Amino acid sequence: MNIITKTVIALSLASHFSAHAIDLRVDNIRLYQSSSQSFSKPSSLYIDDGKIVSITKTTDPLQNADNTINANNQYAIPGLIDLHVHLGSSGSNFTEFQYLPVKSHFNSNLYLGVTNIVDLFSFEQTLNEAAQLKATQVTPNLFYAGTLFTNPGGHGTQFGGQAYEIAKDEDIAALWQKHISTNPHVTKAVIETFGGVGKSLTDSQLSELGKRSKAANLPYFVHVSTLDDAKRAIKAGATALAHGINSEAIDDEFITLMKKHNVTYIPTLAVYHNHSDEKHNHTISLQKELLKTIPEKLQGCLFENVPAPSKWKEHAWDERKTAYTNIQKLHKANITIGTGSDAGNPYTLHGTGLHNELDALKKAGLTNGEIINASTVNGAKAINKANSIGKLAKGFEASFVLLKQNPLDDINHIHTISEVYKSGIQVDRPALIAQNKAIKPKGPACNEVIKSSQAQHVIDDFTGDTPWQALSDSVMGGQSVATLTTHKNSLTIDTTITKPTSFGAWAGAEIKFTSPVDASAFKGIRLTYKGSTTPFAMSVYHSDVKDWDHFSVLLKPRDEWTTLDIPFSTFKQFGFGSPVTWSATQLTGVNLMWRKMPGTSNEPLKNTLQISELTYF
Repeated sequence: MNIITKTVIALSLASHFSAHAIDLRVDNIRLYQSSSQSFSKPSSLYIDDGKIVSITKTTDPLQNADNTINANNQYAIPGLIDLHVHLGSSGSNFTEFQYLPVKSHFNSNLYLGVTNIVDLFSFEQTLNEAAQLKATQVTPNLFYAGTLFTNPGGHGTQFGGQAYEIAKDEDIAALWQKHISTNPHVTKAVIETFGGVGKSLTDSQLSELGKRSKAANLPYFVHVSTLDDAKRAIKAGATALAHGINSEAIDDEFITLMKKHNVTYIPTLAVYHNHSDEKHNHTISLQKELLKTIPEKLQGCLFENVPAPSKWKEHAWDERKTAYTNIQKLHKANITIGTGSDAGNPYTLHGTGLHNELDALKKAGLTNGEIINASTVNGAKAINKANSIGKLAKGFEASFVLLKQNPLDDINHIHTISEVYKSGIQVDRPALIAQNKAIKPKGPACNEVIKSSQAQHVIDDFTGDTPWQALSDSVMGGQSVATLTTHKNSLTIDTTITKPTSFGAWAGAEIKFTSPVDASAFKGIRLTYKGSTTPFAMSVYHSDVKDWDHFSVLLKPRDEWTTLDIPFSTFKQFGFGSPVTWSATQLTGVNLMWRKMPGTSNEPLKNTLQISELTYF
């Protein structure tokens, strides 16, 4: 470099920094270049007011800064982007749900270099909590969809929170105003028919949401699970597919649509595979570096006694080669692939889940550079932030992860982080570990082994105060109702089953035992009852069943009082959950339940049943 060129650079830098001293200069840092999928030679990085203001060669004159750091030739990648999280959930099993505050999830993401997260179903309480944290501490950038759009009783309503349910096209205008009033960064809609059983948003409804999102300059994320639904979403204006096509091969039409409409593909492999991977290989629990901010109680709940995954999760695990092949086809077609973990679901932990997703993309065949791009520049593009995050370039946010070893040589190096910077501020990673250790998950004790007591002959004699409790789908957003009326020596159960959600509709009553009982000395259960207009189920609770897939038998209505002896051998699991070996040694309760399956009539179904004897025989 000649004297004139050096002088011009020095004058240019001096002019830029003359107003005030720059905040931070990082020397000897190798910066990731997304276009070439390579790292620069050691450079100096200038940061002011949270942004990168200049990048110079080591041979260029250095300018003063309030603070200087020597990166010692470490490798810097942009802060990672998780395009699919749920801050309202912790990653625990739902049957032993453990609640953690947003602070815990923010800390876990920052500790692992995830500086940008997209919450795709945001509750008001969650957003308020996040806003308060942002005012007092360093936090990841939060982009949110707010409330999602779904069909009546569709996916999203089962969690009990508010969802925008579109019954007819005319509903959209008012619901859209509610959506916009929350100042969202993304629109989220759902297509989920659960194998064709349930209904979903219509094409016209999906298209109207797409048009409104485009006009508001909002990315339009659509939850899909099948190839046909993915095509519907793209034609309706989706800019990103939340979840990929994991159980069936994609075709040329799908690839053409993705190309034509420039849609981002977010496969969320982690949420489909983590539970099975942990059960079969203990993969998640072995990642000690990725679990340092996860409270011990939550880890114990997840890893000490891993339940068998549900059948659909096992199916996704068995079909993972199909999911991987689809990603390879899309990549070869130059389709943009982004990273989303669906963190908050069981075994998909905040921060950790995104790193699991990076590993899954490696198994799917992406190169290390392609994986880094998927989790940085591609993610920024998906949420219309390609000019502010996702790159280490002038004018971009100064959020980056320092790695001692080159992740292009081995993507596993991305898990071993040296330092994290968020908007030019060094993250105190040890402090994040300490903060999260002090946060105790709120939820029941997990994996408790309680010795069974010998079952008594009488389960309930219907004298005195009733131990029965009404239960219905209202706990998951449904509208069904159960009412109990006690009489001398009997109990009446009145139920009204209304519109099915994506998990159906149900109402009934249950009796839970104070501790497990051993009923192996008996052959089965004796019930005396009268009434009901439709068949109903009797279920026996077993301590090993963790996912509501109880052992059940279907009983017929009776116009007159009838006593039935129901052998234990006739009780079978429905089959949607984890299979459990039957044993009468750990029984924890009984329920009587009326149901409607997903997709059936919304017409209310009413039943009245009287019971006067419940014993073992």
